[in-house]
Amino acid sequence: MITIDAQKCVRDGFCVQACPANLIRMDGGSVPEEIDGAADRCIRCGHCVAVCPTNALDNALTPAGDYFPTPEKRPDAEAMENLLVSRRSARSFRKKPVSREQLERLLETARRSPTASNSQKLSWTMIQDAQRLDRVRELSLEWMGGDPARSHYVESARQGRDVILRNATALAVVHGPADYAWTAIDGTIALTYMELLAATMGLGTCWAGLVTAASKAVPDLLPVLGVPEGSQVGGAIMLGHPRLKHLLIPPRNAARVTWL
Repeated sequence: MITIDAQKCVRDGFCVQACPANLIRMDGGSVPEEIDGAADRCIRCGHCVAVCPTNALDNALTPAGDYFPTPEKRPDAEAMENLLVSRRSARSFRKKPVSREQLERLLETARRSPTASNSQKLSWTMIQDAQRLDRVRELSLEWMGGDPARSHYVESARQGRDVILRNATALAVVHGPADYAWTAIDGTIALTYMELLAATMGLGTCWAGLVTAASKAVPDLLPVLGVPEGSQVGGAIMLGHPRLKHLLIPPRNAARVTWL
């Protein structure tokens, strides 16, 4: 699985330190080598290749030729903090649709989010079809109709407000195997990646929590969301061009911290 160019290798041991499954060993000043059975236990994270400063290592499961350099242009702490604290949920969208190019860019970044043991078991549905979005609204509202705690949503819907998708023109749904324990967590991380990138692109987002909850109680909603049999919804967010611009950052409760 792992091959080393002995002429390039400087024996720094970085690949040994980086492997999360301890599949590489290096005895004394020797060239690193994989342990027995490494190919069956490798999680394909690619760290062994990515940390080698001399490009001496290759992994057949994640070939070095498929990598690209880490960008040097990245936001500093202040820029990142400004993005995080200024991000707001959009609950009013314009009718202008999000372009296919923008949606593909969001998906390209979201697919690189971390997953448990690099399992990469998530799949996506990107819904733009107006009739399908209407069906999502309809089934989600039917589910809420039986819950007195959500009666205010149903009443708002009767008054003509879109309480389910807020008139968003796109809905991103992430899903994974029903027997996979980390679908919700992996999905939340992936959607967060998408949400933050969308903010830099001038797009608005809002977590579609009602749709996610309804998908667990209404089997008929799953095929509408493009979720195949044997899979579960890990989360969903609305996407669109926001109608409103937030000029201030609202207050939030102070962090409740226990220092140990």
